[in-house]
Amino acid sequence: MAKDKPKISLLLSGGGARAAYQVGVLKAISEWYPRVHHSPFTIYCGTSAGAINVTAIACYASCFRLGVKKLEWIWSRLHSRRVFSASALGMTGYLAAQWFARLQADHHERPPFGLLNNRPLRQLLNQVNNYKRLEKQILAGNLHGISVTVSSYKSGQSVSFFQGQDELSEWDRAKSKGRRSLITTEHLLASSAIPLVFPAARLGQAYYGDGSIHQLAPLRPSLKMGADKILIIDLINQKLDERDYTKAPGLATLGGHLMDTIFSDTLTADLEHLSRTNALIEALPTEQQQKLGMKVVDHVHLFPSQSFEPLAQKYYCHMPPMTRTLMRLIGISPKDDAAITSYILFEPAYINALIELGYQDTLEKEAMLRNFLK
Repeated sequence: MAKDKPKISLLLSGGGARAAYQVGVLKAISEWYPRVHHSPFTIYCGTSAGAINVTAIACYASCFRLGVKKLEWIWSRLHSRRVFSASALGMTGYLAAQWFARLQADHHERPPFGLLNNRPLRQLLNQVNNYKRLEKQILAGNLHGISVTVSSYKSGQSVSFFQGQDELSEWDRAKSKGRRSLITTEHLLASSAIPLVFPAARLGQAYYGDGSIHQLAPLRPSLKMGADKILIIDLINQKLDERDYTKAPGLATLGGHLMDTIFSDTLTADLEHLSRTNALIEALPTEQQQKLGMKVVDHVHLFPSQSFEPLAQKYYCHMPPMTRTLMRLIGISPKDDAAITSYILFEPAYINALIELGYQDTLEKEAMLRNFLK
């Protein structure tokens, strides 16, 4: 990696099954490079499902197209049963175990609660990720740093576990801290543990959940690791259809609003803050910028051109019957309440549609992105 080249960070936000859209974006970008070309990104930051994606391709920082092809192969063949126990026996047995555990005496340690058992996801991540490759990419200079953000249920803080070059330092800021660690499956499970849907994961002596919950500054890990440019692939849900807002919101509507807020609103605010900071820095003389150790950080914010909900409605019938039944029992219609369905519809038809959407959206912005990634 040339020292004079800018450090470009890839920032992937969370969104459950929606993260397949990010695979389509990366697929399009990878086709602009030769087969054995190194990745244009040297810093990788991810939250929730985005953390799973960045880890998978960071392992192949020396061969970008290979890493993206492997990631696409995994996603395009994904089924719900590879992410959570989707059979009738598996789901009822898991929920019964959760219920019985809470009937035990207080001195018995209770397992973390989640409607879905994500043990299959742990097995999948252990199979497809070679975490030793991360350190090899760092030593070879192909990878400057990788960060996985989680939320601490103990402290209420956002914690970014990072692995990278020796020059990277830990940080402590308001409601946020960065800690050096070797990235493992447990970090990915913690970062992707959507509240109430998947159980929290234990790291050390504390439990952690989805990294988007307490993440007030999603850009911070990229900035702390020295990024000069940041490419953000967001999974914000475009609200293209007007709804009847005179009706009282039900459980699904409230849940959809909360999920969209957790995964997108803080990023929008942080991007506004970055733009204002860049404007202030540009107004300073070059000598003053160097004296203060400040620099302008360019960014590109990509997000879907279409809403996820029509696709979720179209393919909801592919969802396992027991999952649909469970959602109906808690007052959610898998088809009509598509905002929530779009997060957990881990089925090939829906996944491939999202990959294609990300691919086409990126091709429309090819000229701008090629210039940004120079």
